[in-house]
Amino acid sequence: MPRKRLLWLLFPSQLIVTLTALFAFIWFGAYAIRSFHLEQTAAGLTARARLLEGSVRTYLERDDQAGLLAFCREAGHNSGTRITVVAHDGLVLADSHEEPARMENHGDRPEIIAALAGGIAPATRYSQTLQARLMYLAIPLREQDKTVAVLRTALPVTAVDQALAAIHRQIAWGCLLVVLLVAGLAWVLSRRISKPLEEMRQGAERFANGEFSERMKEAGSLELAGLARAMNGMAAQLDNRIATIVRQRNQLQAVFSSMVEGVITVDSQGKVLDLNGAAARFLDVGLEKIKGRSLRVAVRNTQLQGFVERALASPEPIEGELTIVATEGAERHFSLHGVRLQEADGIEAGALLVLDDVTSLRRLENIRRDFVANVSHELKTPITSIEGFSETLLDGALSEPEDARRFVEIIAKQSKRLHTIVEDLLTLSRLEQEARREEIGLGELPLAETLRAATQACAGRAAERGVSLELRCPEEVRAAINPTLLEQALVNLVDNAVKYGKEGGRVSVEAESGTDEVLIRVQDDGPGIAKEDLDRIFERFYRVDKGRSAKLGGTGLGLSIVKHIVQAHRGRIEVTSEVGKGTTFTIRLDKGKHHENSTDT
Repeated sequence: MPRKRLLWLLFPSQLIVTLTALFAFIWFGAYAIRSFHLEQTAAGLTARARLLEGSVRTYLERDDQAGLLAFCREAGHNSGTRITVVAHDGLVLADSHEEPARMENHGDRPEIIAALAGGIAPATRYSQTLQARLMYLAIPLREQDKTVAVLRTALPVTAVDQALAAIHRQIAWGCLLVVLLVAGLAWVLSRRISKPLEEMRQGAERFANGEFSERMKEAGSLELAGLARAMNGMAAQLDNRIATIVRQRNQLQAVFSSMVEGVITVDSQGKVLDLNGAAARFLDVGLEKIKGRSLRVAVRNTQLQGFVERALASPEPIEGELTIVATEGAERHFSLHGVRLQEADGIEAGALLVLDDVTSLRRLENIRRDFVANVSHELKTPITSIEGFSETLLDGALSEPEDARRFVEIIAKQSKRLHTIVEDLLTLSRLEQEARREEIGLGELPLAETLRAATQACAGRAAERGVSLELRCPEEVRAAINPTLLEQALVNLVDNAVKYGKEGGRVSVEAESGTDEVLIRVQDDGPGIAKEDLDRIFERFYRVDKGRSAKLGGTGLGLSIVKHIVQAHRGRIEVTSEVGKGTTFTIRLDKGKHHENSTDT
């Protein structure tokens, strides 16, 4: 009997939650499908309008209204599209399905208004002419920064509605099947949950005989209440377990003192009862001096004071945030958790505060957010180009050989750019993983061969721009390196110097041996880097000159890869630059002869 009661508590709730989530997903999916179809229709209308734009401009420039009308009718018939040309004052000049003279002024149509304003805004409404619902989309025809006319294309959305109705019917049948499966699964899961709980109650009765585990409140279902009663029956044994309690208290104090989280207890008046070392470090106060003092006086921070007041007043646990500015000016961020403490008789005893340092987490969150935003932006550009020109080809541009070839070349170029971005991201990920696992092998080797290989790899591009490459590296200079990775880093640096330097300029690569380290410099006489950009050039996707970088095909990841490769060599990279006088990158590598994971390759 108890098992059945719990079963009927679990089964309906699981079923309701699952079905609610299912129906919400279905509704969202139907909405997304409809939006997708409408967006595709709008994109098709835009492409058709763009394809017709040139011919319409020609007729308008000739002021050949008869020819324009004939062209619109022929093009509309061939493409199954309603085509309308409207003057800037709203007068219809030509229409593929109606005589312009019989048509009213279109200046009040929303798509026309948007086009005259320089924008594109699709609109869907019922057409009295075609007796059907159509999607309209208009583009402005501009001449010398002035809109002289508007080209509007329209397609019936009846087919979209019919397709969506069929999809909705299929979804309905699928939902019915899923509902049946979910009901059966919820029933099985409910039985599996209720049966172990009853067995736990029986085990709790054995704990009352001396097999102590833990106390529980007498709340919840009949099984859980029975379990709580069985465990509360062990209260009679507490007098015999004082020694255990004392030991546990000492252990708790040791844990309290060694916790990395800051813990503070205050009384009902806000005076500090106790705090651990972590809390004292976080708040920059003396561990013993603050005890017994008001927290408001000891720590001058309005955020913390307000949180203490809320913790003392709230019957429920609360959470908050705290920002502390250190003496050196750096900000530290903390997550706060507070709970009001009460005596056994219900009298308020104060509050417990827990501070967790989340400064590093916030910094990582900011880095992650910036990285995701940058990746999304960098990937969106080539993907949008590929998608747009592919749709243009599919919509009829394949019949124009010259345009088709140009579009395919653009698609190929953007595909290569997308491939380069992905390859660079994979390279960065692999470098981070291998460096973290210390899988990158380093061996003490001469540098000259690696530097020669890097400069030779860039010689072709340098010759195209008339840039002279100079290499100076004594054969005896050696360092702990991975030749393949170091060559990749140097190729990135030299290639950047060649690309962004001035034509006919000079790029020098040199290495020299110091007392404890080896220096590798890549120097150019290009335009230089502004001071405000120097601290950020190694960030992923950061570009000093965004327009020129995009023109030259850069991904914004080259210097990030260089930085990770240098770090994998246990070295560091520095940059000095002066606008108009060039830039110098300096790699500092260890000369040590003994390294873990070293290889003599």
